[in-house]
Amino acid sequence: MEKDGLVLVMSSTEFTDEQKKGLVDLLVLGMYADNNLDLIEDEKARRVLDSINFGSESARQYFLDASFARARKYNISLEATRKYIGDIAKTFPTPVLRRAAYGVLEDSLSSDRKIADAETKLLVVASEEFKL
Repeated sequence: MEKDGLVLVMSSTEFTDEQKKGLVDLLVLGMYADNNLDLIEDEKARRVLDSINFGSESARQYFLDASFARARKYNISLEATRKYIGDIAKTFPTPVLRRAAYGVLEDSLSSDRKIADAETKLLVVASEEFKL
């Protein structure tokens, strides 16, 4: 068990690889929220990424590159962000999974001990779209 709670949340809910991909996308979007790519946030996203079974290293890299591209694309407006998070939320069909995914995002955004206004807005949108 790790101090940051990520392993605890991941093991207690047993996300599928598809859900982990959605979680990586959510965490990457969180990294872009305040236009400050934080190393701690990056590390948390990479830990989730490392737990996904990809067929090859190139498939893993392609997914990661695409995740960053999606985050840049949907970070342009609140409406675009809301739609993107709504699509990600569909990956987590139960309230328990949605709460767990939201908790991982919240933990990541607060890992630097401060949450920027843009990150707070992202958390509000995520809680609404995840129906928490």
